[in-house]
Amino acid sequence: MTVQVISAGTGSSTASSAVASTKVRVSVGAYPVFYAVGASATAYAGNCEIIPAETVRYINMQGLGNQIAFLASGGSSVVTVQQIGTVYSSSIPGATFKTA
Repeated sequence: MTVQVISAGTGSSTASSAVASTKVRVSVGAYPVFYAVGASATAYAGNCEIIPAETVRYINMQGLGNQIAFLASGGSSVVTVQQIGTVYSSSIPGATFKTA
C-alpha cells in the first residue's frame, strides 16, 4: 500500500498527490490539521474538518484519483497518508443494481 508523508504548515494548504484508493488512514503529528478532499483539494481553517494532534483518522476519499489537503493549526505537523483500499459497490453483499 502506498504511503505519502506530507509536511503541513500553517501558511498555506499542502495537498497529496492523487490517491488511488477510496479510503485512507491519516496519522497526524505534533499539531492539529484541517483537511479537505477533492480533485484539487485546498484546506482552509474556516470551513474544513480538523484532526487533533497525535491521532489517527480513517477518511473516505469520495472516489478514486482525488487529493487530500492539509493546513496545520499552531505549528508545522507531519501527516502520513496511507492508502487502505478501494471499495466497489459490487463487492457489497446484497447490493442490487438496475441496468438501463
